Amino acid sequence: MAVKKDEKALNVIDVFWDSWFNSFKTFNSLQDGAEQKSLQAFESQKEWIQATRDQLTQLEEESKKLTSEWKSNLQEVLNKSQFDFGAQNLTEWTDKFEEIGHKAETLAFSPSKATIDLLSKSHAQLELALKKAVEQQQKNRAEVLNAIGGYVDQLKQTQNGVLKTFELYNPLIAK
Repeated sequence: MAVKKDEKALNVIDVFWDSWFNSFKTFNSLQDGAEQKSLQAFESQKEWIQATRDQLTQLEEESKKLTSEWKSNLQEVLNKSQFDFGAQNLTEWTDKFEEIGHKAETLAFSPSKATIDLLSKSHAQLELALKKAVEQQQKNRAEVLNAIGGYVDQLKQTQNGVLKTFELYNPLIAK
């Protein structure tokens, strides 16, 4: 009968420390989940930056296309009415209009492109820093988890040893 009580006492100690350690591991896994959500947020932001860059590029291409179409239409109108303008060089005028259009496009799109590029580079650096920090935290947590696991095993052994000592010297516990 004393053996049954001893096993129950040992099991209670083991169960207590095992459940405490499992709770600690669960907390660590929750931190892993939070880290993954942070990384997913960075990935979403990266996709948003790329989509913005793509839209800006498309807008710039459409603007260039419109400028070229505008030049062609102007050239056509001027060629049809060349007699009204006399001897002026109409091609020179349309080239100047096109040049002005392209310079206006450059002035309009350059700041946006530079901002997107800067945002993209900053984002990439932040993402790299976050990934390194997450890796370091995971490594540290694994080391702490292993150390605590060893400590919990020592605690269980010590408490079991103390309980056995009490049982040897106190006959009432053994009953």
